[in-house]
Amino acid sequence: MKTISILGCGWLGLEVARTFLKEGFKVNASTTNSSKIDSLKKEGFSSFLIDTNYSNTNFQSFFKCDILLISIPSSVDNFLNFLETIYTKIDLANTHVILISSSSIYPNENNSFDESYKLNEKNCGKKNVYLIEQSCKDKFSKLTILRCAGLMGYDRFAAKYFENKTVKDANKKVNFVHRDDVINAINEVIKFKSYDTFNLCSKEHPNKKELYSFQAKNKQIKILNFEYTENYNNRIILGNKITNKLNFKYKFDNPFTYFLV
Repeated sequence: MKTISILGCGWLGLEVARTFLKEGFKVNASTTNSSKIDSLKKEGFSSFLIDTNYSNTNFQSFFKCDILLISIPSSVDNFLNFLETIYTKIDLANTHVILISSSSIYPNENNSFDESYKLNEKNCGKKNVYLIEQSCKDKFSKLTILRCAGLMGYDRFAAKYFENKTVKDANKKVNFVHRDDVINAINEVIKFKSYDTFNLCSKEHPNKKELYSFQAKNKQIKILNFEYTENYNNRIILGNKITNKLNFKYKFDNPFTYFLV
């Protein structure tokens, strides 16, 4: 039986854990919240309380795994230092590490971006995302990086966060990916042992006004207003490399279809 350890069982990580448990994996699940330990155990996971600030705690058994999924936000405190702790506890040469990264690594420019774009510390978008990726690349021999666009689906949809608010740059195009597609992509990179970098983003990029209005009507949410501006950048994330290289097909090519599940 293979073991997958999931560092960060939040909105994405918990569903990944459930998926792999059903597929017969032994699942180690971590949380930063002690109140969640019992609920994780009840679901059949080996549960661990792991906080990135407690770098001296012994988590050796958690990191004894065939696959490690790192699914914690790049914005959390002490992320880079915590990676240094992981490097001392894991089999760097043989563990398949999957890093859930972000398409915000690309610069906020009026351009389309695929994985061939040459990033560096000066031209990248969010610097902490770039530094985390580089640190992982330097250490892990079997590394997959999944650069996710805005993660959506089910109870998470963009209009929800603008209820009774004004949406700025209403004519700006969006980059979203459905959670189901991210989970399916994780499955595929494990199946094919693909140690590479992939963008994950739906093919279609409607603008905010089009999509948020549709969502608001569907969910009976009121958005106060849409503001249009001329000076904005349409950063378009291209997510077709994974479909070309692996046996992967997006379930949701268009954010308008995210409700159809």
